[in-house]
Amino acid sequence: MLASLAAAAVALFGAATWGVSMMAFSGAVESGADRDLMRVVLYFLLAGPFVAGAGLLIGWIVFWTRRPGAGVAWVFLPPLIWAALLLGYMWAISAFCEGEFTCGV
Repeated sequence: MLASLAAAAVALFGAATWGVSMMAFSGAVESGADRDLMRVVLYFLLAGPFVAGAGLLIGWIVFWTRRPGAGVAWVFLPPLIWAALLLGYMWAISAFCEGEFTCGV
């Protein structure tokens, strides 16, 4: 149950970033950035609730069919990877691109 609550928290955090992401990337696309690249980055940012939901679904299936420990790991693993990649992306644009989403594109 604790793993399910953690996945729900990641899903809520991911859903809360949707408005900010849409506003931030609409300005970047209007300024002449590569539309396809910005669309990929935007979809990556918006994927949080879906990743958490998929991890929750896979985790519960593995929990009931195979081993409980593996099921708990599958609930945590996909949202954790998504959050780590998101933090890495935010660090990269702040360190190398001076906060610009387009980064010279």
